[in-house]
Amino acid sequence: MKYHRLKYRLCMEHSFDGKIENKHHHLIEIEIVARYLSENFMEFTSMDSILEQVFAPYQYQYLNEFPEFEGDTSIEHLGEVFYLKVKDALEEQQWRFARFEISETPLRIYAIVAETF
Repeated sequence: MKYHRLKYRLCMEHSFDGKIENKHHHLIEIEIVARYLSENFMEFTSMDSILEQVFAPYQYQYLNEFPEFEGDTSIEHLGEVFYLKVKDALEEQQWRFARFEISETPLRIYAIVAETF
């Protein structure tokens, strides 16, 4: 089977205690692996434009101000929220989700893998 694997970098701010005076920056790396369901050839730009639409509202933003992150901006919670958004957006455009990874450092990675790869 053929899969597309794309990495996306999200610059964001957050604070663990919800206080804006304690906010700090992170560069989050997100990697998505997906398969296009049609037999036709599909370029990366299709997947890239979908991901841009999902992540653009959060780029360079203070995540604690978004309802979906209020109270929990851990890497695991970010992963769960972004995974659902990415999966739904890809599947709407005939992509099959395979793997999602989010990391704040190369040594700290939270991954979600589809049951059947």
